[in-house]
Amino acid sequence: MTAQPVAAIVGMGDAYATRADRKDPLQLAAEATVAALADAGITKHQVDALFTGRSPWADKRSQWSNIFASHMQMPLTFTSELTLHGAGLTATLAQAAQMIAAGKAEYVLCLQSDATELFVDAVAMGAEADADPQYEVIYGPTIPSLYAQAARRYFHEFGITETDLAEVAVANQRWGAHHPHAAKARHGEIDVATVLASPYVATPLRRWMCSTWGGGTGGALVVTAPDNVRPHQSPVYLHGYGSATTHEYLTDRMNMRQCKFPGFGTLPNLTHTATIEAARQAYAMADLGPSDIDMVQLSVNFAHMGPILLEDLGFAKKGHGIDVYREGRTGIDGDLPTDTNGGWLSFGQPGISCNMDTLVEAVRQLRGTAHGLAPAVRPETALVQGAGGMLAAGSVLVLAATA
Repeated sequence: MTAQPVAAIVGMGDAYATRADRKDPLQLAAEATVAALADAGITKHQVDALFTGRSPWADKRSQWSNIFASHMQMPLTFTSELTLHGAGLTATLAQAAQMIAAGKAEYVLCLQSDATELFVDAVAMGAEADADPQYEVIYGPTIPSLYAQAARRYFHEFGITETDLAEVAVANQRWGAHHPHAAKARHGEIDVATVLASPYVATPLRRWMCSTWGGGTGGALVVTAPDNVRPHQSPVYLHGYGSATTHEYLTDRMNMRQCKFPGFGTLPNLTHTATIEAARQAYAMADLGPSDIDMVQLSVNFAHMGPILLEDLGFAKKGHGIDVYREGRTGIDGDLPTDTNGGWLSFGQPGISCNMDTLVEAVRQLRGTAHGLAPAVRPETALVQGAGGMLAAGSVLVLAATA
């Protein structure tokens, strides 16, 4: 490591809900926060600021960060929701680091929770949240049908096939089958034939190529300055971060003809995402590159997003991200363990908390406290990528077990 860390995660807490053990977003967030504060060895009154992503789908009240702080009877100097779509949650650590560096806070709490399928009809409300009301909603899209358009284009441009996407689902399920909280763990490990035998959800995406909602999750992280780490704490250090957004709706993206971010290819396209720019920023800040990363946690809600994001992050040339899966590099014995809790495809996507789930998994793996399987070689560095919208926004963090 040549770059000094910009912040340290010194407390982590997570919480889970199922149909048999229902908890609403406030309950999940409170449980995770209490655990995170205890882990950090501080009280709630030592927290100066609170950042969340946008309000949970299962609790759509505005100013949700204020609502939670009030629920916890925790007066603060600053609270905010970061609404860079779902990627805003990942970007909360960047905002926490900046506030700490400016001397405006000693401890910042970053948290998120959701339990979509336990409280709302996610299918009914899903696409309307992220589809253009004038040009898209009128056709009755679902979220899979919107993402399927990008999958079709990816197939066309690079010769990717359904069999290739099946490899992604198989790789993620190998991890998810061993995680106690993964939504698809009960199915065990699967093979390519199983994936290709599952029904279409939106061609070319089959059921096993799509994430499931899962139950409910909550996660909370206590962030402070690197030089404020105490002996009793188990820190994970933030070395770099970056974020970017390119559009709001998928039709907006197809109308885009210019982009100031390098590496975006010929526009319009649906095969490059804002993660390219977010990664460039994060690598530059950390003074690291893809070859320095030991583990990756991605926001792969549909199987084609796995190889696309690995390409955008610099782990493969455009059109060759699938090779990382084919060669077994994302597995337990691979050199790039990826989505080690099963990722969104197998762990599930409980709602807006899904980006926090990937963060929690990265912290657990770097600390050596994984709920499920751990890579054969314990990772020292991890890249966490968060996404939001219809390929709209990306946020990237570079974390490490040491300063």
